[in-house]
Amino acid sequence: MRHQLLIFALALLLLMSGTIRSQDVSFGDRLFHEKADCQFCHGINGDGHGDPRSPGKGSDLHATKLDREQVIEVIRCGRPGSEMPYFDKYAFEDKSCYGLSATDLGKQMPPEPHSTSLTKREIEALADYILTTYKGK
Repeated sequence: MRHQLLIFALALLLLMSGTIRSQDVSFGDRLFHEKADCQFCHGINGDGHGDPRSPGKGSDLHATKLDREQVIEVIRCGRPGSEMPYFDKYAFEDKSCYGLSATDLGKQMPPEPHSTSLTKREIEALADYILTTYKGK
């Protein structure tokens, strides 16, 4: 009886973790394609073939060499001197992004997103989605 209960508990845990993972992927997908609108520059498939009206050619996310922390940093802080926007609305109020403030960056300041800023949880979910869905595929 105890053995059956343990098997049931493990099966339930595995089932729940799959549901949670699929919810995370779905959440990341919505962030990429809708809320943050990453597809505008990076393309609907993350291949860098974005909308011709986008301000710059986005990176091919399949070819990224960045790890999770680096992807989070780029989403949060953008890329100075490029069209990659920052999605943390407080990114350059202090020196938490690349050790630089908005004053330090001057004209090299990344643009604000054309969509909306993201919360820390959303930035992490988006990074996980990008790494799971595109990197190396």
